[in-house]
Amino acid sequence: MTKTILFICTGNTCRSAMAEAIFKKMLRERKEDNRRFNIISAGISALPGMSPTPEAIKVMTEQGIDISRHVATQVEEDLVKKADLILVMSNTHKDYIKTKFTFAQDKIYLLKEFAQIGEFKSIQKTDENYEVVDPLGRPIEFYRIVARQLKENLEKILDKILEENNR
Repeated sequence: MTKTILFICTGNTCRSAMAEAIFKKMLRERKEDNRRFNIISAGISALPGMSPTPEAIKVMTEQGIDISRHVATQVEEDLVKKADLILVMSNTHKDYIKTKFTFAQDKIYLLKEFAQIGEFKSIQKTDENYEVVDPLGRPIEFYRIVARQLKENLEKILDKILEENNR
């Protein structure tokens, strides 16, 4: 059975596009059958058809990933319905999805929050900020920091998902 993972940010030109591409690369590197996973991304305020930012393209190219042909997608009900897991970058995105798509309450998580579930600390009892900050309009080094954060957290998430699927 195919598991659909939907990454969501604001414009689908930076964070969610990078997360989608990084996660797909991780699946390829682990030689995962791509029929088991459908990895997609969208934005809550996307301008459909927009390309990723030049900085996002450059930072992903530095990691051996080409996102130059990615086109922004607006989050819509059909995407949310088919997603088994929705990973968002900020509380604003989480609130938007929970309000607009009330049927999806149980499958929405902040990406960094989901990566920490099952670790030593309880998610409910921490002041840690689980948001992935938007790099739009910032220097390229900030994009590199965001890409590193995404990669570190996505590795934990992939481990968790593969462990769950192999049970």
